[in-house]
Amino acid sequence: MYTLKSVAQRSAAFGTAFALVVTAAFPSGVVFADELNPLTERSLLLSSSAPGYKNSDGSGNSATSLNAIGEYYSPPGSGPNGTKTGQTFTFRVSSDSTTTAIKAMTFQYCTDAAGNCQAPGDNAGDARIPDPGPGDRETNAEGHPNETSDLDVVFDNPTPGINETGDFEVLVNGGDESADWVATASNEEDDAHSEELTGKNNFITLTNVNGINPVPNDLITVKFKASETNYITNPGSGSFFVKINTYSDDNTSGTALLPDTDANIIDGGVTVANVMTDSIHITTKVLETMSFSVGTRNRDTVVVACGVGTPGVPAGCEDENAVHGTCSPIQQINNNQLNLGDPNAEFSLETDRAWDVHSYWRLSSNSSGGATVYYSGDTLRNTVGDHIAAIGATKATSTPGTEQFGLGFVDAGDLSENFDPAFIALVDAPDDDYRLPGLYTLGMDAQYNTAEGEIGEPGTPATAQFAFQEESNTSPVAIASDDDEVISCSTAKMRYVANIAADTPAGVYTTKINYLAAPQY
Repeated sequence: MYTLKSVAQRSAAFGTAFALVVTAAFPSGVVFADELNPLTERSLLLSSSAPGYKNSDGSGNSATSLNAIGEYYSPPGSGPNGTKTGQTFTFRVSSDSTTTAIKAMTFQYCTDAAGNCQAPGDNAGDARIPDPGPGDRETNAEGHPNETSDLDVVFDNPTPGINETGDFEVLVNGGDESADWVATASNEEDDAHSEELTGKNNFITLTNVNGINPVPNDLITVKFKASETNYITNPGSGSFFVKINTYSDDNTSGTALLPDTDANIIDGGVTVANVMTDSIHITTKVLETMSFSVGTRNRDTVVVACGVGTPGVPAGCEDENAVHGTCSPIQQINNNQLNLGDPNAEFSLETDRAWDVHSYWRLSSNSSGGATVYYSGDTLRNTVGDHIAAIGATKATSTPGTEQFGLGFVDAGDLSENFDPAFIALVDAPDDDYRLPGLYTLGMDAQYNTAEGEIGEPGTPATAQFAFQEESNTSPVAIASDDDEVISCSTAKMRYVANIAADTPAGVYTTKINYLAAPQY
């Protein structure tokens, strides 16, 4: 049914033929014309794309541990925490619900976009035949030490509410529609699936006795927030799909709202997709330092004009008083660990020069509505509460001697450095640009697109600019997007920069940066 619904919208003539076939194949009253209407511009944003068995920060500190100032290292809903994530769905409706209200929505997580449903996950265990029971697949807690996890929806009496007042919210065109909704989680897998089933909660049902009345093309946003008691655990690896439907029945009869056969479906029969990726880990040091001097001149109060010269000072700016203060997956090397700083001094930072490191991400998606890529993470921190200041939402030039942590895009690399001559000859044509290293179809956010250039060394002025929002750790920040093309093969090279001040506390500083992709179908 899912496959046929997607095809049905492509032409009115074929849609008519399809309706006749369905009428002959199903009992009268089971399938309605509205059921063929899809939900459009569908997108799913995860608060963390880390596997469900990952919940530690860049130093390996557990999400359940407190640092020296009483804060959790990677709380629910933060970028490093794949065990307890939040998720945000957005989509536009096709049907006019002015008279027939939407009273329910369902979200079913499966390993495939159509057919019999198996919940995503890679835990070991016996098949669920026919019902879950002891001795079947491991719990996620048992699977985490083995780096395995199943998707699981854990709801403990979730309450609706906008902003931070509730565990989930439902919005129509950005307006508050949360108050009357009820959320439940259950298992809805097909016993006929050829692979073993998880038995874990993969089905979310939202009901509303009053309903909502969107008109065609209205935007619906459903945001599930993460807390200690209400969260979604990511599967351990691979991609997954979420089937979405809206209904005219609020389930008051107690009959399950089945996504494949329910007669009350308004719009649906469509999916969104996402995939698990791991974090980029960055570690650096601020070494113990001390400076003490005596003299007869305060450098901060002396002004020297470049090119003029003063007694005992050469013309020009030499005086120290003048200036001071092919679409294969990207490989993971050393578990994505990056060391940031001087390699000859235990990768430590210095006050008179900047240091940088690089990582890559690559995205392919057949979503006709494009995709958006986000980052999520904290600035560099040590375990006693000290941190290196993030540059902020507005890009700024790398400035040695000033605390800074930022990131930005740089050129993904010359073609000759990435592919052999035979491949270069094969794709050396304008129409094949999408195959080359680079973003191409994705457009970079203006705050992150000028990281090329000098970052600041003695005698070399900095030109590269970076930005970073530490709030991204709980509210991912968009850095690249496209809204009308498939993403054939977009490759990004990210540059990270760090600077310290003379009074930056000594210690080992770490962070984890997650990149999240949200295709729009």
